[in-house]
Amino acid sequence: MQGQLRQSPLEVEIHSTCAHSGRPIQLLVDHDLNHRIVKGGRAPLVFEPEVDWSRFKDPNIIDGY
Repeated sequence: MQGQLRQSPLEVEIHSTCAHSGRPIQLLVDHDLNHRIVKGGRAPLVFEPEVDWSRFKDPNIIDGY
């Protein structure tokens, strides 16, 4: 999302834990939501929440979602 707002390529590295196995997982997600597993996991579920930004009033997306 940030890359789309700035109109420049952006990639983030996410370190998390598999909810099923509890094993560490590391993946890269780019500005177009393309993702690649770097370590652990097999097929992560990557999603973009649907938010109506014109009506969004919460302090951040965590509180609003």
